Amino acid sequence: MSTNVPPYIKTLLIIVCMVCFDLSAHAQEWELKRDKNGVIVYTRKLDSTKINEYKAVTLVKTSVKKALAVLTDGNRLWKWNHKTSESKTLKKISDTEFIIWIKNDLPWPLKSRDNVVRVKVSDYEPSGYYLDLSPDTSGIFPEQKNSIRVTNFSGYWLIIPKGEFVEITQQLYGDPGGTLPSWVLNSVITTAPYHSFQDLKQLLEK
Repeated sequence: MSTNVPPYIKTLLIIVCMVCFDLSAHAQEWELKRDKNGVIVYTRKLDSTKINEYKAVTLVKTSVKKALAVLTDGNRLWKWNHKTSESKTLKKISDTEFIIWIKNDLPWPLKSRDNVVRVKVSDYEPSGYYLDLSPDTSGIFPEQKNSIRVTNFSGYWLIIPKGEFVEITQQLYGDPGGTLPSWVLNSVITTAPYHSFQDLKQLLEK
């Protein structure tokens, strides 16, 4: 059998290798920031912004269906999401797509933040769920007085069965807008997911 490789194939392989090397060289490594009470929180720097991204992970003794129901229930999200004073489901587009409004209170003299998020649910093999989180641009809910609307964010929830437990992951990047320095945001970025996951675990394990 001939082992000669056509020149154009060699060129293509070189280009692919160069691209992969470039991507890996610019990829930021996750850094462990908190590992306490069953909640692990990582952060990493992004090349395109000074605001870090976080990833939080926990194991909960619950069911996949119950975790999915709680994470997509905008009307009760305020019960466990850290510093969230109000929330509601604005529209249930289908069983797998929702539009949810969330308001987060910040200490005076900072303005509160709110966002309208579109949640899209898809299956994640073998029997879990992936929840894509993105800004809703439909204009379904007007901007609120004395609150800054957050429109630059992206992330997801991941629900995976692990025996009698369910592994829940949230990865999120968000720019709260306003004049908050990035170093201040990065210094407290693990606080919200840590406390949110603590309350979420307590709610799911009832």
